[in-house]
Amino acid sequence: MNGWGRLGERRRAGRPAVMVVVLVAAGLGLTWFAGTHFAYATGLAGTPGHLRVEACAWKHVGGHRYPHCSGIFRSFDGTVVDPNASIGKNLPVGDTIALQRVDSGRYEQTGTASSFGWLAISLLGLMVLLLGILVVCGKGGARRVPRGLLVLLGALGALMLLSAFIGGVAGVTGAF
Repeated sequence: MNGWGRLGERRRAGRPAVMVVVLVAAGLGLTWFAGTHFAYATGLAGTPGHLRVEACAWKHVGGHRYPHCSGIFRSFDGTVVDPNASIGKNLPVGDTIALQRVDSGRYEQTGTASSFGWLAISLLGLMVLLLGILVVCGKGGARRVPRGLLVLLGALGALMLLSAFIGGVAGVTGAF
């Protein structure tokens, strides 16, 4: 034997460990990122208020055009007034929209469409995390994975698709 067989076996043995680390890290990161945006979109975090759109423009960044609208943000309790508030959405000038001011001073749109959209992405993150766990359970050449984990993965996938559908319909129709 020339020795390449053992080296190949060692490389293959390390792949599941790397895959688990990547899946778990990606799942945790995606769930955390989308979960924080979900909290703002539903009004669970941040400062609620409204933005009166005074101007909108298209900005060129890296060869792409992005909408950028600005105006005055006022919190519902009157404690925060930001005359330089802006959001990366294309909105009609003169409209007033509900926003949440986040801890970093940026703004997130609230409502059904954004809430269900961020929920779908959070569920996707949980699915990726669960796939990392499934890789651990199925290691060592075992073909049997606990049925409960597969059912959970399927349920998360169905809920993710339903949430994305509801968010998409709400976004297209402009529903609350």
